[in-house]
Amino acid sequence: MFVAFSAPVVMASTLSGGTLERMYDAKKEHLTPVQQAAQDQRDNDDRRNGHFLATEHTALPLDGFMTRLMAQELPMLDSHSRGRVYQLLREYEGPEITSQEELPAEIRELMDL
Repeated sequence: MFVAFSAPVVMASTLSGGTLERMYDAKKEHLTPVQQAAQDQRDNDDRRNGHFLATEHTALPLDGFMTRLMAQELPMLDSHSRGRVYQLLREYEGPEITSQEELPAEIRELMDL
């Protein structure tokens, strides 16, 4: 004999009638200015020092932040310049690059840094 049970769905609501899902979404309009400033500071710190799994799966001589920065900026280059940047990064044999100033001069020139 097979018996199917359906679990009841509980939906809580806020005083204003919205669901908890709406109350706790990623939007920041419900935060006070002080809370928004603190959240913005955490967001900026995460962007610079946060842990991003995708950056660990590259074979680049760049740290995590520089990998993300290059990934954002490379699409702005034409295909020839982008290919040259890839080639220069593959051929690079130095310490891990942690800032724009440490990029090879030709890459800085191609990217107009």
